[in-house]
Amino acid sequence: KWKEKIVDLVNRNQKKEAMYEMEQYKKQTKKTILYLQFCMLAETVLGWKNGEDREKLLDNIQKAWNLTRKGKNILRLQGLCCSYFEFSLAMLYVRLLEGNREEEEIIMYYQKLLLYLEKHVEESDRVKWYSQIAVRVVPLLKKNNNSNQAWKITIQAIQLLQRQACMFHLSELLRLYQEFLEEKYGKIRASMPQKVQKELFDIDGICNSLEWCYQEYKEKQKEWIWDISFGVGELYLCQDIIRGRRNGMGMSQQELAEGICSPVTISRIECGKTYPKRKELVKLLERVKWSGETCTLTAQIGNPEYHQTTSKISNLTYLGNYQEVEKLLEELEKKIPEKNVFAQQYFLNNINITQFALGKKSKEEYYLSAEKALYLTAPRLEKERWRKWHFTRAEVMCINAMSYGCEEVGKEEEVIELLERIKEFYERQGMSLEHYQVGYRLTVRNLGNLGKYKESILLADIVIKLAFCCEDIGIMSIALYDKGWGMEYLWDKEVFYRQESLNYIKASYYLNLFLDKKIEYEYCREHIRKVYGEDIYGYKGRVGISE
Repeated sequence: KWKEKIVDLVNRNQKKEAMYEMEQYKKQTKKTILYLQFCMLAETVLGWKNGEDREKLLDNIQKAWNLTRKGKNILRLQGLCCSYFEFSLAMLYVRLLEGNREEEEIIMYYQKLLLYLEKHVEESDRVKWYSQIAVRVVPLLKKNNNSNQAWKITIQAIQLLQRQACMFHLSELLRLYQEFLEEKYGKIRASMPQKVQKELFDIDGICNSLEWCYQEYKEKQKEWIWDISFGVGELYLCQDIIRGRRNGMGMSQQELAEGICSPVTISRIECGKTYPKRKELVKLLERVKWSGETCTLTAQIGNPEYHQTTSKISNLTYLGNYQEVEKLLEELEKKIPEKNVFAQQYFLNNINITQFALGKKSKEEYYLSAEKALYLTAPRLEKERWRKWHFTRAEVMCINAMSYGCEEVGKEEEVIELLERIKEFYERQGMSLEHYQVGYRLTVRNLGNLGKYKESILLADIVIKLAFCCEDIGIMSIALYDKGWGMEYLWDKEVFYRQESLNYIKASYYLNLFLDKKIEYEYCREHIRKVYGEDIYGYKGRVGISE
């Protein structure tokens, strides 16, 4: 939390406050090497933002690098396995060298950084760096008559952003892509092939929508991503998990402790005075049926060999490729003949979602399967006790699945109550909502689907703000549609007007178009046709392009 505060102050260029927090942070962490390295990186970024001498800043980076890589050249990463701190230092070092070295040398350093990312860093982390290196090196490559390499990097960066549903420097990269097309076909669009005209028209729409979003929410595009909070998803304190789920299960401290540790230890854990050893923690979490922060088999049954498959299933589910998901689930289920409660919940929940999406289940059947999956790990609680329950990711997914069929079984009020509890659960966590945005966004959306229009509009704004924090264009596209859709239901009360809501639906269309989510963008386009009597390719007197 303290690091998040420092990052926020540096990004907002509040120098005095940031320096004070860093000094306090150093004192509390006793200048441990990694904490000190973080502060030195933050101080350098702050100095750069305030126009301090570049040689001094380069010296600061070198000192920070030497804390963990003394004797190694910061510009030679070959053969090294860098931490994210170290790579951020090397990247900022090259950025600060711009203007002080020959362009050919800067190009070489940037290309080395890109090569390191491609070879050593997973896509989910690489996306935060690759695009911002691309927007620096592509213009330099073009200026030095290496358009082929510039084109290749631009395409790779855009495709990476598309696959990871991110918007780091997306507008800049798309405009660079447009320049390449104009160089090839000329700047007069009417003389271009229809396919290219449509592509340019769509890029204009995507960029204009992004620019509108930034303006509408008074956000600024990030100049430089230096804060390296990679791999930090949902974060919970074990004391909250154990206390919340023990109380919800009606279990005494003595019952929970039996055969694992003493009741006094449970009391001290729940008060935050002590932390259990790893073996004790695993047993305690199993007893309160906590599966971990994700709904993957890796967390549930501890076999890393399944991680690649479950990650692929998650990605294909997100993209709506349910036929492929169904095949993978069948193959995976055969490999696990003896399933514990967490594995049972994983398969029941994911198979249920897939079969419903493929039209193999009715809404009522979908609800009943989701409910069954939920109660594998959660007890049937009274309303008041749900307020204190500590939800797993899998339970959140189950309840949100139940919302799609609750009206068919007469359980609408019950599900709304559960969704409200999940919303409150995320909002009271110690870390910022940014870390819980996936489950929070889904919960907010389903509250809106069940008729909570005013609430859903306000909450959609929160989700859009979270999307800006995470640079997540996937979440942004969904929340924009949700807000516009909710606004439509309040037209007759003259709370919102047609053009206001249309702007949100239109922006959602273009962002889904970039993500190549055909079901979503076609749905948005048809929605605009039916509700607004317009077509995307007929706005503002532009010449529509035939399909």
